[in-house]
Amino acid sequence: MKTLFIKTLRILMLFIFIISLGLGYVIYEDTLASWWIPVGMALLVALATLPFYKKWVWLTTMDGKVINCLCHIACVGAVSYALFLGGNYWLADASSTHEETVMVQKKYMETHKKTRKVGKHRYVSNGVRKEYYLQVAFENGNVETLHVSLATYNKTRQGKSKILTLQKGFFGLPVITKGL
Repeated sequence: MKTLFIKTLRILMLFIFIISLGLGYVIYEDTLASWWIPVGMALLVALATLPFYKKWVWLTTMDGKVINCLCHIACVGAVSYALFLGGNYWLADASSTHEETVMVQKKYMETHKKTRKVGKHRYVSNGVRKEYYLQVAFENGNVETLHVSLATYNKTRQGKSKILTLQKGFFGLPVITKGL
């Protein structure tokens, strides 16, 4: 019974790790900050709690210091990354809502080929997936590339202005709440 419980916890920890990274990435796309800020905060939390690395023996089944430290940094870092960006986004100050006019400098789409497996070692083409981006310049001179939906991409014209609704996040990083 104990081995089943431990295996279940290991699988649950894997799901939490993957979901934390995915959720953090999705929220990061609506956050106007350099990539190193949330990664640095997650690393800071992981390194600050590093003395608890011995608690990861149940996951790694090893007493090795290096493996348990890496496991601790990866797992705590991923969860901290998602919590930092999620807290910044969901606890944003509603009274700081303001509209900002940005200039669309460039719009482009990326096409990625999709494949599917049809045999043991054989993959065939399964169509394409398109992603749409706008490169915008803010009033303060910052230039950002934003991932947008097809509807927003089609409505937006290069060289024209676009209105984005921004809020000041809980940790001070601005977030886009409307306009994408």
